[in-house]
Amino acid sequence: MPRRALALLFALALHAGCSGARERTDGPDAGVASGDGGSSTVDGGGGLPDAGALPDAGTLPTGSIPAELVGIWQETRASAGEYTNGWGQDFDVTSGFSVVLKMNSEGQYYFAHFASGVSPSCAAVSYFDQSVGAATLVGNVLTLQPAQRRLDIQDCQDPRSVDLGSEPIVLTIQLQEAHHPVGGLRTLSMSASGGPVPLDLTLLLMPPLANPPQPAQPADFVLGTDLPYQELQGQFVGAQGTDATFFDPTTGAFHFPELNGSPHSWLRFNGARYEVAIALQNVNYFEGVCKLDVIFYETGEALFAILEDVGGQGNHFVGHTRFAADHALMIARIRNCDDDDGDYGIELVPQTSYYRFIYYTAASGGSERIELPCNFPESEYQSFICGDNSFVRRD
Repeated sequence: MPRRALALLFALALHAGCSGARERTDGPDAGVASGDGGSSTVDGGGGLPDAGALPDAGTLPTGSIPAELVGIWQETRASAGEYTNGWGQDFDVTSGFSVVLKMNSEGQYYFAHFASGVSPSCAAVSYFDQSVGAATLVGNVLTLQPAQRRLDIQDCQDPRSVDLGSEPIVLTIQLQEAHHPVGGLRTLSMSASGGPVPLDLTLLLMPPLANPPQPAQPADFVLGTDLPYQELQGQFVGAQGTDATFFDPTTGAFHFPELNGSPHSWLRFNGARYEVAIALQNVNYFEGVCKLDVIFYETGEALFAILEDVGGQGNHFVGHTRFAADHALMIARIRNCDDDDGDYGIELVPQTSYYRFIYYTAASGGSERIELPCNFPESEYQSFICGDNSFVRRD
C-alpha cells in the first residue's frame, strides 16, 4: 500500500461521545452513565460526535474497551540527554519522542510512536511506528492487536519502511485523575508499561462529570444578602487588551481571540445576575501534538457581603461573594489532530462557587477593578476563573 494511502487510513476520527456524562467515582476506573451533565447543545459548535466514525472502519476489526478509554491519549517527551528507543536506536543531544493513541467506542485504535534526534552516526534520525487494529482491555492489560503496522526509518545510511506484521502490543495500564496545566480542566492520565518505552499518556478531552463534586458553603464564608452593587453593574474585562467579543451568549456565536499577551475574559453584572466567560488556548500545553482550546461560560445570581472598607476611604472594599450558576457551558476546539479537528459544544452542570472579592473604585488611585481570589474550596470549573481572577472596568 502506498505510504500516503496508509497515512490516510491511519487518520482516524476517534473522539469520545458526550451523549452521556462521566459518572464520578472514588476510584480511577470511573464508569460512564447517561446523565444531564454531558449533552452538547451549543449553537455554533457541533456536539461531540459518537466515537465510532472512522475512514474504512469496516475494514478494521473491533475490540472491547470501557468508555473511559475512548478518546485521544498522548504524550510528548524531549530532553537533552541520552535516549534509547524501543528498537535499540541511541539518540543524544535532541532526543525525545511523541506518542498518540486514539481509541473509539468500537474498540478500534490508532497508535503512533515517533522518535527523533541525533545519533552517534547521523545528524538526523527518526523512527515512526504506526498501527491500526483492535483494542481490548482485560483487567489492567490493554492489548492492541494490529491489523496493519509499519515502521518508517529515516537515517543517514538506509531510509526504509518495515512491515511489522501483527504481533500484539501488550500494555499494563493504570488510570489516575489529572488536570490540564492551563485552566485546570479535569482529565485522566494513563501510565502504560510493557511497550517500547514506559508511557505517561494524558486524555485530551474528557466528557464532563454527570455529578461533579459540589463544595459545601465554607464555615468561614459569610453569605451576604446584597445583590451586585450599583457600582458593579456593567462589564469588567481581564485587561485593557482583552477581546471581549469572543463569545455572545445571546446568539452562541464565538471565536478564539488572537494571543496578544492579555487574558481574554470578561465579567458582567446586570441587576441580580452575573455572567463570566474565559477563553483559553493550548490548555494541554506541552501534552502531545493534538491541541485543546476552550471557552468557558456561566451565568446565574450573585450575592455579596462587604466585610471591610479598607482604610475607611470608601474606595477599597473586601468581602465575600457567592456565584450560584443556573447555566454553564464549554466550547472545546481540538486542532492539529487530523480528522479529529473541530469545535464541540458541551453543556455543563451548573454549580455554586464561593469567592473572596476585592473591589477598587477609580478613586483608589488606579483603574476601577474587581478581583476574585479563590480562597475557598473550588467547584468543578472554578479554576478557569481562578487562573485570571482580576477584572478591570470597560464601559
